[in-house]
Amino acid sequence: MTAGADAQPVSAGSDRLPDMEFAEFFRAEHKKLIRFVTAMGADSDQAAEIAQETFFKALQGWDSIHSPRAWIRRVAANEFTAARQAARRETPQEALPDAQVPVSTALAVELGEEGRRVMAALDTLPPKQREVMAWIIDGFGAVEIAREIGVSPESVRQNHAKARKNLSRF
Repeated sequence: MTAGADAQPVSAGSDRLPDMEFAEFFRAEHKKLIRFVTAMGADSDQAAEIAQETFFKALQGWDSIHSPRAWIRRVAANEFTAARQAARRETPQEALPDAQVPVSTALAVELGEEGRRVMAALDTLPPKQREVMAWIIDGFGAVEIAREIGVSPESVRQNHAKARKNLSRF
């Protein structure tokens, strides 16, 4: 996989085929990463854009990434946080643009009714609880989440417990 006619393939060591490995990883994780970012609170267009940027960064440093599933989620979470902070700094407009649809039609169909209910419930959580739940939904444990988002495992467990309590009303 190369970025253009003059680009060179990413080298990840002589004992593996980095292009094939990355392509397989991309196919396996792309939709999952979009769902992860959506679960964190992004609309579907923003989640797709963040996923694209994250995979581009992953391809650039593929040979040095040791835990790619966690790495892409950490990068995507950082990208989402940066986008949310940038949006807060924008100057408000007098006329509001059309409201964005939080979940694209394609993603809504793929998620099914239960998935749409889960996404709607996650939208009600505070950002930290929503982030922890997004990691948990993707199969990560408290210690791994803590390491990736830079908090203590106890903080992850507390946010998970609070999120479960908040979600119990659904």
